Amino acid sequence: MSAPIRFWGRVVSLRPRLVLTKFEGTTEASCPGYILTLEGTLTEGMAAPVGKSFTVAIGPATMQNREIALGDLLRGDAHPVPEGLPDTPAELYKVGVLRLIARTEAPIALDPPRTDAPLSADAVEKAPRRALALKCLLSERGSCRDCSHAVLACVVRLTDPRNYRTGRWTQVPACLGPEDCPHFLPRED
Repeated sequence: MSAPIRFWGRVVSLRPRLVLTKFEGTTEASCPGYILTLEGTLTEGMAAPVGKSFTVAIGPATMQNREIALGDLLRGDAHPVPEGLPDTPAELYKVGVLRLIARTEAPIALDPPRTDAPLSADAVEKAPRRALALKCLLSERGSCRDCSHAVLACVVRLTDPRNYRTGRWTQVPACLGPEDCPHFLPRED
């Protein structure tokens, strides 16, 4: 495993990590954690810190114990996600140290104005999912980029339920939010 990377930044987006497993016409949903988007710095080894926006995968226990919210200032260290790990759509994971430096005082104004707390792991697994237009989630100016209900669902299609490595993995933007959200754009196939 590679050396950990130190990070420091303010949470600008908090999204559930959704994994959908498909086998013989059935779909099972699981939420192995959350993806934080931070605006801050990354430091590798003795190199100078680099300012950027980056993503960190954390588990549900870390999320619950720390009660992380939008606007919080965090510091920690984590490992880069290796190539070929399709169920973790983040840059960093396996957080070794995570410190809450400062809690946000005022709610963060986002566009879209969805500042709801992220769904719990159980709610994510049961939430109805709608395919979301790619540009809404992944574009720098995407209307759902910072929404807590927008996810990049990792979907695995299995031929053998005992072996995830042989499955075919894809990542699909999805919305777990309310049906009446004015920012929702359906995926165009």
